[in-house]
Amino acid sequence: MLNAVKRSAMPWGMGAALVVSVVAAARPAAAQGPSAWPSLPELPSAADDGAPPSEPAPGPNPGGAQVQAPAGLTPQQLYERVRRGVVALERNGVPLAIGTVLAGDGRVLTALSGLAGGDGADVRYADGTVVHARVGRSDKTSDLALLVPQSNTWTDGLSASEIDPLDTELRAMLPSRGAHLAPAGAGIKGTAEAHGRGGEALLRMLDVDVKGIPVAGAPLLDVAGRVVAVLVRACKGAAPEAPSGIDNTPAPGAKAFVSSQAGRCQPVVVGAPVSAIRTFLTRPAPAPWLGIRGEPQAQGGVHGVRVVAIAPSSPAEKARLMAADVIVAVDGTPIDSPETLSTLIGRHAPGDAVKILVYGQDKFREVVVSLRPPPDRP
Repeated sequence: MLNAVKRSAMPWGMGAALVVSVVAAARPAAAQGPSAWPSLPELPSAADDGAPPSEPAPGPNPGGAQVQAPAGLTPQQLYERVRRGVVALERNGVPLAIGTVLAGDGRVLTALSGLAGGDGADVRYADGTVVHARVGRSDKTSDLALLVPQSNTWTDGLSASEIDPLDTELRAMLPSRGAHLAPAGAGIKGTAEAHGRGGEALLRMLDVDVKGIPVAGAPLLDVAGRVVAVLVRACKGAAPEAPSGIDNTPAPGAKAFVSSQAGRCQPVVVGAPVSAIRTFLTRPAPAPWLGIRGEPQAQGGVHGVRVVAIAPSSPAEKARLMAADVIVAVDGTPIDSPETLSTLIGRHAPGDAVKILVYGQDKFREVVVSLRPPPDRP
C-alpha cells in the first residue's frame, strides 16, 4: 500500500500509468449493495465511548471495476495503516483541516482553504506527535496545498489509487468523536460543474456525496486504502463568462478579464482526483525566496554577504535580519559570495526552514528562516 517515493523523485509514482479516468458525462453514485469495505473500527483510546463504527458506505456499482482489500490484513490493521497516513491540521490547538501524508515522502497534501489564510499549520500524527509545517506550494484555483514539516521524518503515508473513482466504493476519512479520524461512507455522483473564486473553470473535479461533514483536505479512499481524491472547496455552477461583445483575450502583460460574478461564489465541496493532484504536484516548483539584496563582505576577518536591503514582508524580514548584517553561513556551509548564497538557498524548497549564521552589531547569532515563494509580480 505504501510507495517508497523520495522527495527528489516524482511523488506518488507520477511516472507510472496511474491515471484516474474522469468521464465527461455525469454518472449515478454506486448502487446500494454488499459492502466491499471491511468494518473499520476506530483506534482504541481512553476517550473511546464505545460507539459503533461508521455506517457502511454505498455498495459498488455491480458492473464497475473492483479493488480487493490487502490480503492478510485484519480490518483493524488496515485501518491503522490508513490512519498513519492521515493527519489532523491545527493552529493553536484549534482543528483546521485534514491532510494526507505522501507515501515515502513525508510532505502533507491538503486543501489550501482549510489553512484559513495562514502560511502553515501544526500537523498532528496518529501517535499524537505534533510538528509545525509550512506551505511549500499551493494553488488557489484547485484549492490544493503541500505542507513541508519542519522537524519530522514521518513518511508512513498513502499512495494514489489506480481505480476510476466512479466505479468503486469509497470511504472519506473524517473527524469522529473529537480528535478521532474514522472512515465514513462516500460516493461519487459524477463530474462537478464548478469554478474557482477567480472564475477559472474546474474541469476535472468530482461531485461527491459524503456521509458526514465534508472537512477540507480529507482524502477519499478505495477499499485498499489508496487515495482516489481529496476534498477541496470551489464555487458552484459554470464559470462566469465575460459580457457579450467584450474581447476577453488579454493583451501582452495584462491580466485576463474576470467577471464581477466571480465574487458571487456559492461554496461547494468537490473532490480533486488524482489527475488534478498529479498536475499540482508535478508543476514546476517556485524558487525559494529569502528576500534580501547583498554584496560581498571581506573586512575585519568576517567573510560573507553583507545585507544591503531587505524586501518588506520577506522571510528575511520575518527572521529579523537587518541591513548591514553579514550572512556568514547557511546550514553550516560558509558563504563567500552572493552567488554561493543563492546556490545554497536554491537547494531548498519553499516551506523549508534554513539555519543562517549572521554577524551583526559585533556578535554572531543564528537565525532560522522559513523560505517561501517570491511574491507575484504584476
